Amino acid sequence: MLFNSYIFILLFLPVCLTGYYLLKKGKFSKAGNIWLVGMSLWFYAYFNISYLYIILTSIAVNYLLYYRINKAQEQNRRGRSRVVMVTGVLFNLGLLFYFKYFDFFVENINGVFRTDMPLHHILLPLGISFFTFQQVGFIVDAYRGETGRYSFWDYALFVTFFPQLIAGPIVTHSEMIPQFQDEKRKKFNPENFTKGCYLFTLGLSKKVLLADTLGAGADWAFSNFGRVNAAGTVVMMLSYTLQLYFDFSGYCDMARGIGRMFNIEIPINFNSPYQAADILEFWKRWHITLGRFFTQYVYIPLGGSRKGKVRTYFNVFMVYLVSGFWHGAGWTYVIWGTLQGVMYVLTRLFYKTICKIPRLIRWTGHMLFFIFSLIFFRSESVEQAADVIATIGTLDFSVAGIPAEMAACYRMEEFWYPLKALGLETLPYAQYYMMFILIFLGWIIVLCCRNANERAEAVRPRPGTAIWCGGLLVWNIISFAGVSSFLYFNF
Repeated sequence: MLFNSYIFILLFLPVCLTGYYLLKKGKFSKAGNIWLVGMSLWFYAYFNISYLYIILTSIAVNYLLYYRINKAQEQNRRGRSRVVMVTGVLFNLGLLFYFKYFDFFVENINGVFRTDMPLHHILLPLGISFFTFQQVGFIVDAYRGETGRYSFWDYALFVTFFPQLIAGPIVTHSEMIPQFQDEKRKKFNPENFTKGCYLFTLGLSKKVLLADTLGAGADWAFSNFGRVNAAGTVVMMLSYTLQLYFDFSGYCDMARGIGRMFNIEIPINFNSPYQAADILEFWKRWHITLGRFFTQYVYIPLGGSRKGKVRTYFNVFMVYLVSGFWHGAGWTYVIWGTLQGVMYVLTRLFYKTICKIPRLIRWTGHMLFFIFSLIFFRSESVEQAADVIATIGTLDFSVAGIPAEMAACYRMEEFWYPLKALGLETLPYAQYYMMFILIFLGWIIVLCCRNANERAEAVRPRPGTAIWCGGLLVWNIISFAGVSSFLYFNF
């Protein structure tokens, strides 16, 4: 089920909220959490009911392993506890490997050794990367003695809580389960609900009005790349860079907004990352919870910064290499992760010199590098990425060389009709006006405006806020004709 769909906004969310608060009262308090588990499973199964057995099996096996770790620790059997923990990590990573990477490895083995092993063409279950990482972290923390004694329903809700189930943020048990258990959070809170609605609406607008429109142009260009010149390629990459941010951060804003409606605080995942002046600052602002996970469960176990500079830089590089591979089973993602790792290490090595460079110049260099790296992140193959780079190298920046069909993808009819009514469509290059206006507006928003989280914290329940938020929500709902899934559903 998509956040940007009629069934979610007009049926699922109202029913889920009403049932939760009714069941949270008095002796039915625990039933509210069970209700949320059931609704979250409906939300997940709505995409494909065959996904349901995968997540249910994953939850059952991991909770059993968590129970066995606790029993072993109570009996002071540290060795057995470690065996169970390793079993749990291998189970989760094995599940992820089979569904996400099996065909990739078979395809490469066939290519290298000239074998003919069949591909399974496995359908990737939605959100498997996210709920697998949550459970890996939980099992490791249980082994470290950092988890409490959680009931099965507390654990199941931690894994399935629908706002962040499909595409994050990646949450930890210590920040979520205590909130689910907190009796003070079972009462309806008008201020939290107002902030939640406001944040949800802003996130929905980023997705529906901005990401989907910008993405339509970028998708057309990638699908018809042979017809796009260097100017069109630059427009394509500027559009995709904005689409990726508005799409993923929009999802996270909606997730946090829905959480607020339930009086649950979900961690911030984006903090105006495109305002960062260098890659060190960028990765403190972009996909924050993924960075936190890799720091805790990859960087520190590898030795962190405790074994000298060379080992530290190697550990940092491995984090970004693993991050690239986590995003997808393809060499383009490996190259993207490698580029991020190399640039991060180089920036750390020469940071004292780099930080003396004026911020605007640093920002320009960093954004050019990041947009370049996204060529690999978005391309279907290494060959296509090479074609994109080669096309930019032709330096054919003629606006007239941008196909009219590509420019038409950026038209938002609610704005295009007024331009036509004023007769502006007869002016030279009029077909490109909406394209350039939307891209320019997108970059102004990400570089000069407060982000959605900052705006939501400042909002208060007022009639004007309700009218503005309601009007924006209606505009989004009217725009649902072109409903699309979120980019990070693919990861």
